[in-house]
Amino acid sequence: MGRKVVLTAINAKYIHTSPAIRSLRANAGSYGEDVELCEYTINHRREEILAGLYEKRPEAVGFSCYLWNIEYVLSIAADLKKVLPELIIAAGGPEVSYHPEEILEQHPCIDLIMVGEGEQTFREYLSWLNEDGTPEHLGEICGLVYRQRDKRTGADTVRRTPPRQGMKMDDLVFPYNDLTGLEHRILYYESMRGCPFSCSYCLSSIEKSVRKKDPAKTMSELDFFIRRQVPQVKFVDRTFNCDPGYAHQIWRYIGANDNGITNFHFEIGGDLLREEDLVLLQSFRPGLIQFEIGVQSANPDTIHAIRRTMDLEKLRRNIVRIRKGHNIHQHLDLIAGLPFEDYDSFRRSFDEVYAMGPDQLQLGFLKLLDGSYMNERKEEYGILYSEKPPYEVLSTKWLSYEEILRLKLVEEMVETYYNSMQFTTVMAYLVRRCGSAFDLYYELGEYYRARGLLGRKHSRLDRYEILWGFCVERYGTLEEQKEEVRELLTYDLFCRDYVKNPPSFVRPRTDRIREAVRRYLKREVQTGGTLSEDYAGMTTGQLYHMLYMDLFAIDMEQAAETGTIKKSSPVYLLFDYRKRNPLDHSAEIRTVPPETIF
Repeated sequence: MGRKVVLTAINAKYIHTSPAIRSLRANAGSYGEDVELCEYTINHRREEILAGLYEKRPEAVGFSCYLWNIEYVLSIAADLKKVLPELIIAAGGPEVSYHPEEILEQHPCIDLIMVGEGEQTFREYLSWLNEDGTPEHLGEICGLVYRQRDKRTGADTVRRTPPRQGMKMDDLVFPYNDLTGLEHRILYYESMRGCPFSCSYCLSSIEKSVRKKDPAKTMSELDFFIRRQVPQVKFVDRTFNCDPGYAHQIWRYIGANDNGITNFHFEIGGDLLREEDLVLLQSFRPGLIQFEIGVQSANPDTIHAIRRTMDLEKLRRNIVRIRKGHNIHQHLDLIAGLPFEDYDSFRRSFDEVYAMGPDQLQLGFLKLLDGSYMNERKEEYGILYSEKPPYEVLSTKWLSYEEILRLKLVEEMVETYYNSMQFTTVMAYLVRRCGSAFDLYYELGEYYRARGLLGRKHSRLDRYEILWGFCVERYGTLEEQKEEVRELLTYDLFCRDYVKNPPSFVRPRTDRIREAVRRYLKREVQTGGTLSEDYAGMTTGQLYHMLYMDLFAIDMEQAAETGTIKKSSPVYLLFDYRKRNPLDHSAEIRTVPPETIF
């Protein structure tokens, strides 16, 4: 038995897993047998984490440090040292790698920091810990910054060893073998390290070269996830398609081995997609893969200042083309607080990216990361930022704090009314009538603020009622517009679930409509229609309370796509909740012409 070591990760959410601590243990050789993994979230009480680690009585603990957990880590480490004074506490990760000497000086509870890539460093450290333990030999391990005590004077000296060179990716041991306890969580996977681009706000740009696994190794490891029907695998690779040939080969393998369940998430450069990629992607099952694409800004001066290379027109064409395939979820990112982006410029960037029609639009705020080029130029750009993690921008030469607060309003409304994918048709309509998506979300945010609705927990039905109140106030006496909003809201509401006690704007179905619905369902059961196959053994009465059906006079598909209203002869729409769209989880909708009922 070797010395007991615990690797600890404090994740942002329960559904997340830590690839870092798993890779360290997997690559520790025979020493990995004595390494235990402990995962928590930032929602755990610090006392609970402290007690959990203490009860394991380890001889060394390693913490994985990131923006979202560094304050937790330092607080817990300080208390852990008090109750286990002989414990060796090590730290690694981006939040401690760029100023490790300062971390050691300010936090005496930390004994050692592993800087940069950790697998080989960790293995050599475990060998030293178990086989040697002499201070002079610790200095022979690359990638360490540690505190060493002078036996003669008793004073501590901080020492830094030579930097650790990156491993060959094919030498990395696959970090997963036993998935017990991970059945319903996201698994993270990397097939490459480094990034060929030089974005000034990103730490990945520090290593400009790209190291990637042999495609055969990547495909073999992906087969592990596919055979076990893992729900979601997220590639942590930066710009996965920076080598288009490699990306295409992996995508082709995933498509050919689709198990009908596993979803793969990639961060890509949207403008790097080629014609052959787009053709391949169009053939995929809906929900097989999803893309995260960092646009960041549509302002050319800003793009140049942050050292990005991007063909915005090609990006737009590719995103729109993928969207028309209705099979790939696209998540687009914008960053507020970048150089040369003032309030009006960001508004234009927002509207331009919103018009591309992503499934989700993340409005993020610049974070000044230690080690980034942006951090080095913060004074030149007049950037003020929070003193504590996540070091978020407060103002710049171009953007005031007051304007940042306005953008925060927009961000909250976008999360609620766009990214939830529950208000698709009504928001498309409202944006078209407003003329600017940004202005609409800001106006809606002001509506919340003026009524003291911000900062509260609202149910889904509450959100619908609030939006209805906003529209009633906005359109006043314009009865036609209010009736259009009423029908669109009703449609969006029942797309998601059969609401037994609907909000105030939903008109009760008339006796004639209720009778028509019952007649249709009875005929389906009696004649062996498609519903009888999916709901075998159900009576008409049971179906009536499981499926929603109502009369609509608006072409909802056109309304969702363009925001325009096309009135037509009323048709019955049947919402089937057992069959859902894998991208937005909305019910399958069937059109039933009235003449087929009466």
